[in-house]
Amino acid sequence: MKVADSPQARSSTRLAQPPATRTNSASRAVSTIFGFCAAAALGAALAALYGHSSGSAPDERWQLAARYTARFSFSIFLPVFVASAWNRLAPGRVSRFLVRRRRALGLAFATAHTVHLVALVTYNVVAGTRPDVATLVGGGGAYLILFAMAATSNDASVRRLGRNWLRLHKLGVYWLWFVFALSYAGRTFGGNPGFAPLFAAALAALALRVAAARKHRPRPGRSTP
Repeated sequence: MKVADSPQARSSTRLAQPPATRTNSASRAVSTIFGFCAAAALGAALAALYGHSSGSAPDERWQLAARYTARFSFSIFLPVFVASAWNRLAPGRVSRFLVRRRRALGLAFATAHTVHLVALVTYNVVAGTRPDVATLVGGGGAYLILFAMAATSNDASVRRLGRNWLRLHKLGVYWLWFVFALSYAGRTFGGNPGFAPLFAAALAALALRVAAARKHRPRPGRSTP
């Protein structure tokens, strides 16, 4: 992978630009992020509305709202999860676009998944249910790290945290992947085959990242520049 692909390198490159250029670039980046997040919020709201209108009882309506918002946010999460690996294995117009817009996509995912959280909490309140400890630790931890990732998705945090920024975001994407995969696996093998394509998509995304990592792993006895 080129050094310029790293967040630290991109941040340093922007710092080397003239002030006017940096201002214009920052303005475009903010506009792009705002547009992606607004679209994600609208899409998640429509997913919640569709799910809510599909149920009969109040608890079923919010359960379906939570389910469809989760699927919508998962559809945004997958490109974020595979963008870098896809670009390493088969660079092209789409993969390069995803890499360039990965920060905006990540924040869009955080936006959509927050809408899912609202629908999920509302369902638990309406249904009078309480999540078990495993759900609170796994799912609650995923949201804590998601919000930490969103708060640090900026050049200042990249420079300030250094390698810890990479550790945080790598841990976060794998934690979120695990929560999605475990949820869809449980439903698939629990007698609901409608979730099988979602579980398969999660596995395929992981396989893509593993393949990219193996391809770019230095071979023994071979020096790297």
